[in-house]
Amino acid sequence: MGETSVRGERGAFAADAGRSWTLPSRYYTDPEILEREIAGVFRRSWICVGHLCDLRESGSYLTETLAGQPVMVIRGQDGELRAFFNVCQHRGHELLKGNGRIKGGITCPYHAWSYGHDGALLSARLTEDVAEFDKRDFPLRPLSLAVAAGLVFVNLDADAEPFEAGYAGLDETILWHLDAMPDYQRLASYRYDIAANWKVVVDNFSEGYHIPVAHPRLATLYNTQGSGAEHGPLFSAFRSKGNASYKAMELEADEPYLGWTLWPNLCMLSLPGSKNLVVLRMDPNGAQRCAERVDIYAPQGAPSANLEEVHRLFAEIFNKEDIGLVESVQRGLASMAYDQGRYVVDRADSWFSESGLHAFHKRILKAIA
Repeated sequence: MGETSVRGERGAFAADAGRSWTLPSRYYTDPEILEREIAGVFRRSWICVGHLCDLRESGSYLTETLAGQPVMVIRGQDGELRAFFNVCQHRGHELLKGNGRIKGGITCPYHAWSYGHDGALLSARLTEDVAEFDKRDFPLRPLSLAVAAGLVFVNLDADAEPFEAGYAGLDETILWHLDAMPDYQRLASYRYDIAANWKVVVDNFSEGYHIPVAHPRLATLYNTQGSGAEHGPLFSAFRSKGNASYKAMELEADEPYLGWTLWPNLCMLSLPGSKNLVVLRMDPNGAQRCAERVDIYAPQGAPSANLEEVHRLFAEIFNKEDIGLVESVQRGLASMAYDQGRYVVDRADSWFSESGLHAFHKRILKAIA
């Protein structure tokens, strides 16, 4: 499916954002399109599953469900991080739950098959009389794993391209300001069930065009002058500056206000006033719902007054505003009154236009072609 073959009621999606109609509304409501996204996007992409703060010690682990697939990441006794499908190779029972730390092997709670932290099967009860049984035939299924600036990524695709192929330079866009990010702690976590297609939420984060209108408090925190962007094959990093006159925080002049979008479903913010990182991941939960996971990371130690304001600004104000926005958009997309609009872009392809939104949609269409 080529870009120009995607048509709606008004016209075709085009490679040139300034001449393109937006994605037809069926891309946000059709269960068949969602199934193509699960197969072509979520099971073939690098997905963030957490941060090194959950994996400091040997035996520490985290579990996740990605595109319906149970996965785990564990730090072995040798200090190495490894990722596996979180599935026993005997009868398929899930092995670990949640996050935590184990002292011994990974033991299945169903029949007690036990695995080493390297995935090798160590023991299988009562198999002495099973003909030609060889423990070496039943290792855990490994997954590709990558770490960037302390964030941990997993890819379900056995033939996945290396992380660096799409995200080279991502570390630098984070660490130039958040230099201790690999050692950060999690300040807070939130989980939201949102009545909107996952792309509507990523769409909303992919452009700052709506901020002056829909986020009046947030809009007073940044200054659009001096903004810039850096684009990798599968990520974009945006730099602007905080507004030193923002009343709820004491800000120095020219403090960075940073944003990132990472293909396919990760969005990040670092607000001025403290060295924080707000990480949002959107997972489909049906064609017209999604699960949003939010983690706020900050350096070790007691939070500052500015960091407390960042936390409050996100959790109590602008993310609630965003959820109201995207749920309203979803209702409009599902209505009989709307199918397509136009991308509002500027010559600079800045975050304060919708050029990033158009780039995200190009990647979607390529992935599900």
